[in-house]
Amino acid sequence: MIASALVYLPVTAIVLAGQGPALTGPITGVAVGIYGILLLETLLWRVDYRVRVGVNLATGYALALIVGIALPQGPFIRALPLILPLIATIFFGRRAGSIATGLSILILLFVPSLSTVPGLVGILVAEGQHVPGWPSFIWFQGIALTAILLQSMVLLNRFHEMLMQSLADRTAAYHKLKDEIQERRRLEHEVARITDEERRRLGNEIHDGVCQQITAALLRSEALREWLNPADASATEAITGLTTLLEETIDEARAVAHGLCPLESDSEALAAALRTLAGRIQTASGIACVLEIAGDVYLADVAKANHLYRIAQEAASNAVRHAHARTISIRLSGAEDSLLLEVEDDGDGLPENSNARGMGLRTMSYRADLMEGMLTATAGTRGGTLIACRVPCTGLPLPEHQRQDVKEGP
Repeated sequence: MIASALVYLPVTAIVLAGQGPALTGPITGVAVGIYGILLLETLLWRVDYRVRVGVNLATGYALALIVGIALPQGPFIRALPLILPLIATIFFGRRAGSIATGLSILILLFVPSLSTVPGLVGILVAEGQHVPGWPSFIWFQGIALTAILLQSMVLLNRFHEMLMQSLADRTAAYHKLKDEIQERRRLEHEVARITDEERRRLGNEIHDGVCQQITAALLRSEALREWLNPADASATEAITGLTTLLEETIDEARAVAHGLCPLESDSEALAAALRTLAGRIQTASGIACVLEIAGDVYLADVAKANHLYRIAQEAASNAVRHAHARTISIRLSGAEDSLLLEVEDDGDGLPENSNARGMGLRTMSYRADLMEGMLTATAGTRGGTLIACRVPCTGLPLPEHQRQDVKEGP
């Protein structure tokens, strides 16, 4: 639109200055009015572009009609009908381009002949100022310009077909890629779900099967100790050692079972599991591990809760094994539409070489992606590492007696 206004500006200025065709006063006013309309629709850029382009085409054809009669041999007015069909095709499609091509052919071939109509030229051009063109040359020029126009429109339509086909191919490829990504995400969720279910099954089998069998063996060994002769010190010592070994085995089996299945199937399970995790870390490593809970952190989605727990477990484990941390903070805070998990330590921090980051960080990022969340690993406020994972969720309201911030140690 701005380009059209700039193109027509010199022509309008020449006409107003009296240096162009000697048009009559009313026709000069019409020409200036046409340019005013074109300038107005250029300035009204908020109006729908189809309306503005339509006004541009209408003013262009009106100008081509008026000046084509008054000045049939003028180069600008003869070239104008070549441009308008291109604009119509680009903005409105092939059908509008075909209609505009027909109008342009009529103007190129027949409008110059209207300059020979008695009285019509007198309305448009001042008396004695009209310079008739050579009819044979104008006809030859009109036919040549029509051929150029048709050739240009054929090429433009062919290019338009190729462009639309390319666009259709790209759209189909986009939808195919989108479907493949959705299917891959669905399969990833399914694999994660099956993995968690298998972990839960194994944990339950260890707890309900293996642990019970070992407990039964422990009871038998204790009963056997009662039957032994107290005077037989060696036998008593052996059975006592066996009983102690069975008790330790039961504790380890229960720890393994809990590690495979740390969360219960309810919305309160995540906070409870993180509390147990903090306690286990401090007991096993001697490193102070503090759990902080703020806001509504109930999460009905067990799969998301399990992913968040695994992220906290991996981040805390990295802090213990690699960062040489002295304290670890696990923070879980809830908002209306998201849940934020943070694990911060005061250890050595992240390696300077990003390629040195191990599988643990990639696994945490993968779990965050499965939850449609975002995971970041940055320097902590205490010089160590801060792992933060924010995931969208639909929180359940806290019970009234628990609507307060909680800060606890193991």
